[in-house]
Amino acid sequence: MLKIGRPNADDAPAWYPYFFNLAPGDDLIAALQHNKQQMLDLISSIPVSKEDFRYAEDKWTVKQVFIHLADDERYYAYKAFCYSRQIDVDLEVPPAGDTYPKDFNAANRTLADIRDELITIRDATISLFSSMTPAMLDFKDFPDKKIIYSARSLGWMAVGHNQHHCNFIREKYLV
Repeated sequence: MLKIGRPNADDAPAWYPYFFNLAPGDDLIAALQHNKQQMLDLISSIPVSKEDFRYAEDKWTVKQVFIHLADDERYYAYKAFCYSRQIDVDLEVPPAGDTYPKDFNAANRTLADIRDELITIRDATISLFSSMTPAMLDFKDFPDKKIIYSARSLGWMAVGHNQHHCNFIREKYLV
């Protein structure tokens, strides 16, 4: 299997390197697998009494944070799929804040259910990136785009973004 090295910061939006720096190692597949296990360990450590906890009134619950991770990993994987196939798709997610969806349907879900969804999504992400060639990973030649991406940068973003929120859950929700 191809070792997928770290991304070039020039192949991603200006805010991505923060997340790249949270992702360990120099092999994307290993980083995705390691991050998956860390996330599952974190989920298993969360008591049922904390699943709907929010550390401030206007903040997401623990379940909403994990649903956000599922949503965004789908986004990163789909965008990486498109870039790897040289499909020009205009797909930008609004910055988190007032424009991000408020209804996650978290009240009708358990953390165990969300965990199972995250496992399925991460396994699909690993499968997707495992099938890419270097040319597929590094294609970024859509001249009309204001923001540059490559499949490689999106894969590392998936790891770093997940790590960012898992760190935040440990620091703000589980204290």
